[in-house]
Amino acid sequence: MMTSTAYASRARRTALLGGLLALLVLPAMASPAGTYVRTIEGEAPVSERCAEAAAHAGRHTASGIAVCTAAIWDAGRRTKTKAASLTNRALLYRSAGDVESAVDDCRRALALVPDHPGTAVTCSAVYINSGAPRAAVDLLENAPLPAPGLQYRYYHNLALAHHDLGEYALAYDYLEKTLAAKPGFAPAVELKKQYRVAGE
Repeated sequence: MMTSTAYASRARRTALLGGLLALLVLPAMASPAGTYVRTIEGEAPVSERCAEAAAHAGRHTASGIAVCTAAIWDAGRRTKTKAASLTNRALLYRSAGDVESAVDDCRRALALVPDHPGTAVTCSAVYINSGAPRAAVDLLENAPLPAPGLQYRYYHNLALAHHDLGEYALAYDYLEKTLAAKPGFAPAVELKKQYRVAGE
């Protein structure tokens, strides 16, 4: 049986994990939860610029949002490109603190590519930030697993969401899976320090 020794406030945890931002950039920005920056090979330069802006969310965020908006319009009927640009703009809105717009972009992206694991991971982070951890859990549990080298983001977001829900046993289990997938992953190591196993 696992219990949380310190159920930290969202602000404290965000500040803690925000300081570990550099460790999450593989290959994309993520804080506090793991995300993907969606890229489409061989597509129009505006969508590539949108992906680049999302990869550096926090710097020139307003101009990045404008570039991604142009990419969404430019995509026309190219579903994957539009979904990628919506996902990337959601990251930028999230970085700017506009969680409502980020959630809206995630809903639109998921409507276009409901089975894309990268979009699910990114949007689960947006849902966690918006105070909707149950939506994050539901989204991830119904999404395909990402590629093996990036599954730690999927598991870490599930750990964060269950932690926010007070479902500590599940959170601990997903922290263990995160660290099995990526040993030493600092945000998971830090969150795990808040737990102890009864009897140990």
